[in-house]
Amino acid sequence: MKNITLTGELGSGKSTVANYLISKIDYKIVSAGLLFRNLAAEHGMSAKDFNKFIENNPKYDHYVDDTMADLGRKEENIIFDSRLAWHFVPDSFKIYMYVDVDTAAERILNDTGRVGEAYSDVETARKSIIERRESEKLRYRQFYNVDIDDFNNFDLIVDTSTATKEEVNELVYESFMCFIEGKPFHKVWLSPKNIAKFNVSNVPLTDELNLIPVTM
Repeated sequence: MKNITLTGELGSGKSTVANYLISKIDYKIVSAGLLFRNLAAEHGMSAKDFNKFIENNPKYDHYVDDTMADLGRKEENIIFDSRLAWHFVPDSFKIYMYVDVDTAAERILNDTGRVGEAYSDVETARKSIIERRESEKLRYRQFYNVDIDDFNNFDLIVDTSTATKEEVNELVYESFMCFIEGKPFHKVWLSPKNIAKFNVSNVPLTDELNLIPVTM
């Protein structure tokens, strides 16, 4: 079957979704983040510091991205957990997972299993998320002329800010199965609390905005 590319914000639940999908379909996960963190550790840097370092050292980005592209050409049934895999594995089901920065900071702070990304407080985590995102936007625009804020790049956009893990997992799985079977599915799912601040100008206006139930 077609490969899946999974990208999105820090703390949006990409790993949770990837692990759920492999419990339902015979796929394997390839994580660009793991490759990236291993490179950062080899240089004695945090992920954030390594992001800044490679703004002027594109060979490290190319190593990760070339690995993704090569696998995408040669193999199927892979879930690529990667910022740019949708670009380097164009013949894939492309998923983007959004979460607002405040929710992301809370999740990351409370995630004791997150490797190399421990923070002392929510504000520090929030600042780091914003800085890392800006660094990535700059780097990908310079190296690849890619706008990672253009949501037209994706087949499915899911806002995980207020939904449960179970809701998100099932939504992504069911959407993918509809895609594989040639059935219609809704492309954009937003949390009610984020409609006003979500950049819907970059979402194709022909698609209906569907709301994930708010979890109180």
